[in-house]
Amino acid sequence: MVRIVQTLNGMPQLRESGFGLPWPRHGLKLLYWFSTRCISFDGNNEMVSRCNPRRGHFGFHYFNNTPDQDGLILLPDEELPYYMVGNLFSPGANRLPGYVREDRALNNGNKDRIIISLDDEMVDRVYVTSHIDDSEFDIDSTFRISRGLLTSIRRHQDVDDFLSEMDFHRRPAHPVQHVHVEVAPIRIRAAAAQVNRNPGFWETYCTIL
Repeated sequence: MVRIVQTLNGMPQLRESGFGLPWPRHGLKLLYWFSTRCISFDGNNEMVSRCNPRRGHFGFHYFNNTPDQDGLILLPDEELPYYMVGNLFSPGANRLPGYVREDRALNNGNKDRIIISLDDEMVDRVYVTSHIDDSEFDIDSTFRISRGLLTSIRRHQDVDDFLSEMDFHRRPAHPVQHVHVEVAPIRIRAAAAQVNRNPGFWETYCTIL
């Protein structure tokens, strides 16, 4: 059974899709790298591959678009071969930028993927998806990325500018500091009676972003 894959056409749709969110997921950083370094557009607005998926550059490998255990196919069944990138432990993935690989050892830090259909040197379609376990992909979180959206991503000044628009917040730059403040007893005299207030304390957790 083949399902219709939703196409994301703009930055708001990408943000609302939840792909690559929240930290430490790497999908948005991977998508920025792919948009700005792995493809270019020719005079006919066709996508030209600047890397070589067939040779396994940057961890690309062939993706076999077969039905899952429920008989569903992740992507449209077409004649062009599919290639996947994003497994940060695949051979060749060490050539990806450090900002893509930096959180790969953390939980959910290696679950996102990009899949492309390739026609010789030309990239026909671009999809994003994510793992729900070690072998299966989340069909409901699989989207096609339009050429217009890829072009919008390429216009950003750098990866941080792109991540900021996506409301992607990186991990704290410094470890959490625990501050203990102890307050001395407060005594209040009212009329002939003395009221004692027990010592209090506050624990403040200050996170430097």
